[in-house]
Amino acid sequence: MDRATLKESRIHGHALYPLSIYPIECPPDQPLLDLHWHDELELLMVTSGKAVFRVDVTDYEVHAGEAIFVSSGDLHSGYVAGAEACAFIAIVFHPDLLGGGTIDLTQERYIQPIVHKKWSVPVHLKRDEPLAADVLDMMGQLIELNTARPPVFELTTRGLLLMMMAKLYRLGSPATDEGNRPQTDDYRIERLKTVLQYIHDRYAEPVKLADLAAQVAMSEAYFCRFFKSITAKSPLEYVNQYRIRQAAVLLAETDKKTMEVALDVGFNNLSYFIGVFKQHYGMTPVAYRKRRQERGLAVPD
Repeated sequence: MDRATLKESRIHGHALYPLSIYPIECPPDQPLLDLHWHDELELLMVTSGKAVFRVDVTDYEVHAGEAIFVSSGDLHSGYVAGAEACAFIAIVFHPDLLGGGTIDLTQERYIQPIVHKKWSVPVHLKRDEPLAADVLDMMGQLIELNTARPPVFELTTRGLLLMMMAKLYRLGSPATDEGNRPQTDDYRIERLKTVLQYIHDRYAEPVKLADLAAQVAMSEAYFCRFFKSITAKSPLEYVNQYRIRQAAVLLAETDKKTMEVALDVGFNNLSYFIGVFKQHYGMTPVAYRKRRQERGLAVPD
């Protein structure tokens, strides 16, 4: 993810085959998935442990063997639930893979309504629903297929994705009337993205509550309620979390001293920085850097 923006800029796969699969493992004392969004569609299957994923304004507790579906533009994040480590596999693909970049009857009638949220499909996929269980099984097949890469795996992958989308469509229903759009969750999410982008552009500078509220023309008190209702964090908690994640990148990729790192990400008090970092990662910045060096890791967990 581009460190300066909330919208993910990573290219998944390549232009001719826009799909990637990411296995992720996370101990219980570390963040699982930072808040972000992207244009691609995504399926995330938990393979061990359990996690809570937030998609837009709703939290889903997802157990091993279950998955979530993230549509284009959905804000999503996650954290480990419980004391055990969690692992999941993410399948990220661009809608163009489903139709080769052309609009035909199936795209117009089924795929585009899902992508543009005209047709509402379930986010949390469990095995107690036969169609959802089919999607979960196909996810397993797709992961194996793109790991082994046998002959014509790309064509088989497209076929599997189309069958998965067909089953998701059958699980869905028409989206609610958007006649009062300013009151919808979509409108609130778009306003939040404006604020988050402001934070990500200026996190190394003093970030004032009044300036954040001004981005969406709200009073400070109302803005705090608005922000927490979607992110489950106060504005200060979110700013500190984002700064700490950038600090973890610097600790992993540079030899800067702890005080330099603190100043680079917007903290002017070393003790406060160490305290916030320890709260987020369960260890001091020095211990975090040492652990990463011992593991030979170059980027943050």
